[in-house]
Amino acid sequence: MTEKHTHFCTCKDLNCKLNPHNHDLGCDPCIRKNLKQGEIPSCFFHLIQDDLSQLSRFDIESFIKLYIENQKD
Repeated sequence: MTEKHTHFCTCKDLNCKLNPHNHDLGCDPCIRKNLKQGEIPSCFFHLIQDDLSQLSRFDIESFIKLYIENQKD
């Protein structure tokens, strides 16, 4: 696998078969899965906060709530 597929991936779940570190298809499989399930990839959440252990869902509402709670003045 080449570095070009994973250089910006912030997902810490390296055991996930969709993680770009585990194949050479880039982010496409992860994005497809998330769109099918009405979710947002964890890399978007990591833009706001590193520790996502308290999240139970990765949907749009959870993203908005996390964004608002962590918005800096």
